[in-house]
Amino acid sequence: MTLLAPERPGSALVGEGPEDARRLVPWEGREAARLITGDADVSAIGRFEAALCYSRSADVARALESVSPRVIVHDPAPSSEHAAAWLARPLSALGIPVVAPASLTGTDEERDVTHALRERLPPRFLAVHPGSGSARKNWPAERFADLAARLSNGAPWLLSLGPADEREAAALQGAPGAVITRDLVPRHLGALLAAAGLYVGNDSGVTHLAAAYGVPTLALFGPTDPAVWSPIGTRVRVLRASNEDLSRLGVDEVQDAANALRTVD
Repeated sequence: MTLLAPERPGSALVGEGPEDARRLVPWEGREAARLITGDADVSAIGRFEAALCYSRSADVARALESVSPRVIVHDPAPSSEHAAAWLARPLSALGIPVVAPASLTGTDEERDVTHALRERLPPRFLAVHPGSGSARKNWPAERFADLAARLSNGAPWLLSLGPADEREAAALQGAPGAVITRDLVPRHLGALLAAAGLYVGNDSGVTHLAAAYGVPTLALFGPTDPAVWSPIGTRVRVLRASNEDLSRLGVDEVQDAANALRTVD
């Protein structure tokens, strides 16, 4: 399977597992641009029996007809059902059964990239990501600091930060025991998170990544609907703030939920 998608999030889906894509054509790249404008070297992209088009753009759907005789268009925005079920719907048209996904597994090469970080952390360490794509989806960063101090029991813990997390980074600067990682590519971060004993984060891509790698994951939700956007994994618990306001979610409540998730082993 070849995936045409933005490079950074798309790279998380390219790997060696049975459910992974084998190749990524970056949406920002030259090949994709030439495809959309009708000037593509089709041999460089390849030809396919079918193409699933998760886009409302007629131009994108039309462009895919140059590389596949069968283009199935599906609105990318889920309705009232879970996003994973909604996005999997077109697979039935291709006769592909939808099964519960297995946990992703990092390769030796992916694990080697973060070996130095892993060496600084204890077995089954605590991992925290305090950011997301929207400030409204973020539990107050200072509460993450308090929570990490309680859950880590004085041991080093992983603080994952991305390019949009500067405010959260400032609030957690100097947090005792924090081992900080910044802007790791998704597969490398996933391979690192796979060794964690507990992950706590907001409704974010990193939280979905942790769940996908089978980490016991506590996802904190506010304005977004977990019935549609909750992470999928073998060990996931969602805690939603009352009135969809994350400032109402206390540290004690989150700590209790985290400890309950930790004890199911």
